[in-house]
Amino acid sequence: MSLSTLAEQPLLGCLDVETVARLLMGLPVDARLRAREVSRGWRALLNELRFWLVLDFSPGSGVVARLTRALLFAAGERARGHLHTLDLTGANHSLDPEHLVQFVAAHGQSLRSVTAPRSYGLSADRVTRLCRSAPLCTLQCCALCDPAEARPLLRCEDPCALLHIFKLSVVNFDNHQVVLDFAAALPSHSGKIKELIVRGAPLRTGAVAGALMGGIAEAGMSDVSFDDCHFTPASLPGLTQLLQAGCLETLRINNRERAVFEKGPDLTAFCHALRSSTLQKLELTYCQLWRDPVATGEFLAALVGHPTLRELSLSYVVGGLSGCCWRGCAFCWPARRAAGEQLASLITRDSALQKLDLSFNRLGDAGLAPIFEALPRSGTLKELVYYLAHNETISREFARDVILPAVRTNTSLRALSFGKNNDDYLDDFDPFDMHLQELREAEAIVAARTQPNGGAIAAAAA
Repeated sequence: MSLSTLAEQPLLGCLDVETVARLLMGLPVDARLRAREVSRGWRALLNELRFWLVLDFSPGSGVVARLTRALLFAAGERARGHLHTLDLTGANHSLDPEHLVQFVAAHGQSLRSVTAPRSYGLSADRVTRLCRSAPLCTLQCCALCDPAEARPLLRCEDPCALLHIFKLSVVNFDNHQVVLDFAAALPSHSGKIKELIVRGAPLRTGAVAGALMGGIAEAGMSDVSFDDCHFTPASLPGLTQLLQAGCLETLRINNRERAVFEKGPDLTAFCHALRSSTLQKLELTYCQLWRDPVATGEFLAALVGHPTLRELSLSYVVGGLSGCCWRGCAFCWPARRAAGEQLASLITRDSALQKLDLSFNRLGDAGLAPIFEALPRSGTLKELVYYLAHNETISREFARDVILPAVRTNTSLRALSFGKNNDDYLDDFDPFDMHLQELREAEAIVAARTQPNGGAIAAAAA
């Protein structure tokens, strides 16, 4: 059907062709493909290139079909070598990375912008192949590689001149020199990387940690995670430098049972930088936080009244405290109570804090008491998580006399959990013994607030 003939056809009631075209242009990609089957007129109209120059599979695109290789290539076929923009940020894991490589190879001469899914990291080899297939295309992607592979990508060496890495995950740091070389390459990608994940980098020494933090700061990254990087108190000046850069919004440290905080001038400088930072989310895992109560107190004091911190997670941070490991020891009651009082001050004095995760800290009744006693005085906390550790118990009296009254009085809380995680060694562990139905009741009261008529239900439960 020719365009002149098409213009004479009533495609949607009395609407003219261009009006119908504008309506069809607003449809998601999958709906546009289905619309071709409505009639010969619609098929002829939707054969025009203008409908297929941009393929949008972003989260807000409205596409409801599962993105498969067949769907992607069917949409690409309509462009017939003129595809300009491809956005796959909503693809999640439904599209194999190799299918993306094949698609770009088929359309690389016309492509000018490709945004890969955020849900998986492309290997250095795939990133290079994509850039080589589409030499005039800006590629935005997540990358997963080792430090040696990362350096040419960061420096946008040929054929990656138009590469834009928005999330970089780097593993397998063999020695200090590898860390230093990687740190030196980071500023080459300044302003592009928003999220960096570093796994296994040896950051025990101040010089190495400082070099990496300096590279991260110069690159202007806002979301940084360190997993098993062997932080020690000597690493604190580097972390201080990173906080002082003013770009950091999220910081995650999983230190694999190694202590980070130790009383001294380095900790004081770190706490000063923390207090004045723009940090919004802080996660510390396996950091032996409670080993030195004085150092812990100074650290927590720096968080009290923090103007921007919205989420704080201190999970699996239990550790030797005055010779006690908190694993079933009976004489730790004063230490646990003191830790709870420090955490309670965050709840009552932080106007920005919305989520607090204290899972697997073995605080017990003594440590949880100040926290739940403070809960009614908080008007901003929305989520409180305290997963019970293996063999940890909460007394029925405490759940009935402290937790339930606090939950009923506080009206801001929207999520409360005493559950367990999915670790294999916990698969046979149920923290909810029959005598602790009060914990289930507390969770139900809070959960009801997010349901229709939740206020009435919660009031009735109270």
